[in-house]
Amino acid sequence: MSHAQPPPADPTSPPTTAPAGDARPADEARPAVVLRQDRSTESVLEWVERLVGQGPQAVGRGEISALMAPMGWDLTFPDGAATSATLHPVVADRMVLFRYAGSRYTAVSDRAPLAVPAGPRLAVVELVEQGHGRVLRGDHELPIGPGDVLLHPPRGRYGVAWETGPCRRTVVLLTTSLYGRRPDAILRDEDLVLRDAPLAPAAQHLLEVLFDDDVDAVVRLTATQALQGLVAATVASAIDRGQAPPEPGMRDRVRALLVERYADPDLDADVVARELRISKRHLFAQFEDSTDSFATTLRDIRLEHAAEMLAGADDGVTVRRVARETGFAGTAQLGRAFRDRFGLTPTQFRAAALRGQPLPTSR
Repeated sequence: MSHAQPPPADPTSPPTTAPAGDARPADEARPAVVLRQDRSTESVLEWVERLVGQGPQAVGRGEISALMAPMGWDLTFPDGAATSATLHPVVADRMVLFRYAGSRYTAVSDRAPLAVPAGPRLAVVELVEQGHGRVLRGDHELPIGPGDVLLHPPRGRYGVAWETGPCRRTVVLLTTSLYGRRPDAILRDEDLVLRDAPLAPAAQHLLEVLFDDDVDAVVRLTATQALQGLVAATVASAIDRGQAPPEPGMRDRVRALLVERYADPDLDADVVARELRISKRHLFAQFEDSTDSFATTLRDIRLEHAAEMLAGADDGVTVRRVARETGFAGTAQLGRAFRDRFGLTPTQFRAAALRGQPLPTSR
């Protein structure tokens, strides 16, 4: 990048200087950076704003690393010296945006807790437009790709590996006290990557407004405030431990899908949520005001069809076949579920049906 002045030195960290005789290219020189997020969020945003300047610019490895370091990221570049990117920063009210378009990289973050737990935290939200990668946190691994929203944890260790290039995404750095004093992990592993986030398309439209230098100042301010609200709502929905209220008609859609697909042994909450384009949390919320859960609803649908098969079958239809055709993993799983529901084994149930005896509907 070309700047009138060198990047500011962080008063809380000793300056970083290259040893004598260092022949690294200019774009490899690493200015002093904030190594820990132990200052106010405003200070971190000021660092980013002063480092990147204004307007789209070509950057190299050193400049990308210097930009990311205040947020706790340590970067490596699989493409080596060929690494290149275009960075377009925009500074808005209490918010910094930068659009990255360029080479892939791997980032490992170990964001330390703030010195003052009640102080503001930096919310980092990434909207992916192009490129694929993975988020790594502990033993969990989550794929990320175009259309996804990546929520970066405010503290702890995690990694992001962009595996295909070119990459294009917009990072939103937001001054917010949204995380508050929460003592828990804040973002669970399954909440780090939001797929089909309902607010993402609107956020993308607002970003296009903010990256347009010719937009009227009043329109820019309105777009900024709207984007801040969308980002805050997206983060809040991920950290809210409470369940969303049941959606009218959604439980019927869930049951209709279960009735249609019950024979598939791989049918589970993940599959249903993906088919209906909702989160698992939202799926489970549909049963909050019911005595049944998602799991018991699926089990009962399978049992009803198993009982129907057994009641109309002769001895030539095996219990194994009934289990296979109703989605159970095997005869043992069918037998346990059948005894819990009807008080009889599948064999006893079929024998009673063949003798014309009354059949139990439940235990």
